[in-house]
Amino acid sequence: MKKFTIGFLVFAMVAIITVFAFAQRGDKGKHERGFGHRGFERMAEKLNLTDAQKAQVKQISEASRAKVKPLRENMRANRQQLKSLTENEPFNEAQVQTIANQQGAIAAQIIVEKERTKWEIFQILTVEQRAQAKQLKEQMEERFKGRFNKSDGEDF
Repeated sequence: MKKFTIGFLVFAMVAIITVFAFAQRGDKGKHERGFGHRGFERMAEKLNLTDAQKAQVKQISEASRAKVKPLRENMRANRQQLKSLTENEPFNEAQVQTIANQQGAIAAQIIVEKERTKWEIFQILTVEQRAQAKQLKEQMEERFKGRFNKSDGEDF
């Protein structure tokens, strides 16, 4: 059971980091921008952000990407280490546990940076834009409410 729990936690952290990594992509070509960029464009339009606000958001996002980049590289290196550990015999649970702990710590740093970035962006909004952003977030959560929660009693 302990191995299953550790494995599940590592998988969950990697999944979260992967989603965040795709959202942190830079300004690339039209088809390479990823979901995060289109989402920002739509949100900026709905909130009626000024050019100055858009520039501030871009600056905050770029600074965040710079902070997160080495963390993502560490995550990638750890995944490579895990891969080599699981491909070789004998299985070294202590080393896997150490890397899993490192991954957890890195994931926590990335989550903190993501939340700090959201907070910084929220600070540049007007009172009206903040209220509208909250309303849009609630609407989005309502739309996605049933998509990820199974109500049929299955655990997995």
